[in-house]
Amino acid sequence: MTVLGGLAVYFIVPTNALLQHRGTALITAGHSIAVPNFNQNLALLSMLGAYALLLCANVPVQRIIVIFGVFGCTMIWLAKRRSAVNVRRVDLRAMSEE
Repeated sequence: MTVLGGLAVYFIVPTNALLQHRGTALITAGHSIAVPNFNQNLALLSMLGAYALLLCANVPVQRIIVIFGVFGCTMIWLAKRRSAVNVRRVDLRAMSEE
């Protein structure tokens, strides 16, 4: 678990740097970080609440793991699908030029 947390830093730090860089064009850099952090905390608390409810309903831990795994895979699939639609609609190369 510690290794996974350490590896997550290699994803989050560059993502926050990109958000700060891009966010200054629309809003301040602080706000561009605060919004994703709020969403991450909201998602974390929602999943923790769902986990607590499933435990109170006496659902076996193995089944909870499967439920969360299916939920995670479904969310990733939906995000990839939405991204593919956006790529077809928007010229990303024109947006990435400084």
